[in-house]
Amino acid sequence: MDILYLDCFSGVSGDMIVGALLDCGADWKTLQEGIDALAIDARIEVSKHVRGGISCSSFAVNANSDIPRNLTAITTIMFDSTLPDSVKSNSLRVLHKLASAEAAVHGTTLEDVHFHEIGAVDTIVDIVGTFLCLESMGIDQVYASSLPWPQGLVDISHGRFPLPAPATALLLEGYPCYPVTTQLELVTPTGAALLTSIASPRGELPPFTPEQVGYGAGYYVREDGVPNLLRAVRAVAHDRGSQQALVSILETEVDDLNPEIFSYLHIIFSEHPAVLDYFTTPIQMKKNRPGILITLITHPYASEELSRLLIRETGSLGVRFRLQERIVVPRREDVLNTPWGPVRIKIAQTATGEIHIKPEYEDCARIARQEHLALWTVYTKLNTILANSRYAPV
Repeated sequence: MDILYLDCFSGVSGDMIVGALLDCGADWKTLQEGIDALAIDARIEVSKHVRGGISCSSFAVNANSDIPRNLTAITTIMFDSTLPDSVKSNSLRVLHKLASAEAAVHGTTLEDVHFHEIGAVDTIVDIVGTFLCLESMGIDQVYASSLPWPQGLVDISHGRFPLPAPATALLLEGYPCYPVTTQLELVTPTGAALLTSIASPRGELPPFTPEQVGYGAGYYVREDGVPNLLRAVRAVAHDRGSQQALVSILETEVDDLNPEIFSYLHIIFSEHPAVLDYFTTPIQMKKNRPGILITLITHPYASEELSRLLIRETGSLGVRFRLQERIVVPRREDVLNTPWGPVRIKIAQTATGEIHIKPEYEDCARIARQEHLALWTVYTKLNTILANSRYAPV
């Protein structure tokens, strides 16, 4: 399996990601043709530099005009382009995530988020360019390091705010970070939206053999002597069958919880990016009272945060946790073209080489509601399309 590891020792931004991918072997022609397919009047360029004694690439976007655009306008530009469907879908997913964060911070709606927050040409190019580069490299899975959480203030269109910027801080919810004294914006909103969408945290990184290393340069020069670079490592994961990963198991028992709270717990844990699974089990407790065992399977870095969340929401007096190893098969997500538009599919390869493919439930449920069809009808149609697609077994 071909993987990419992003070492964010000096943070991350959209242009740093594209620069690092180009420095690590992404195809410039693919990137250029893809950006030319967008009706945004942008010119892109990449240049070589030496920062802190390290050869690196910087990526820049030049626009003749920056027309105000909201999410609807950007969506129209995407669908009117000749970009691959997977690039369109993934780019819009990240743009929607970025717009949602800005809307939440400023207390407005998605459609009222202004162009200077999500619609600037360089933001669109950085996001689309990232997916074009990844596609040209044939990457199956992206991993990334934890991110620095700097000090200081940043000036944005709404005033002066503490670092990370408000939208960045919201986008980093659930992602591992560590404090640094640097008073510089090391993680931008675009960088945060991209990284948290395409990468798994370093804790899941399997053993690998590096094949190529590249560096993307940031705009600012750090005063503490640390080069403002993003390192990209293209590699081959060792085990193409199953992989071992470490997970945390959190447990607590309750016997006096309002049943409505369980519905709320299902919502908040289903939406939390670090929760791998959540389930409840009926049990008989010490004083012969019927109770419920609440179990969370999570990424280890989120154990403390989720334990506090469990205690707060359930009123439990304590949470047990333990680390366990699990064996997982390589999996990735792709997009299938259907009469109802793009549909995400999950692709997994077992240790014996068998390929298992299934449509994403949320996409199938959305189609069933929109088209007034039975859910099983949607599944049957999509499985027929899969059987006649490039994913069909040879």
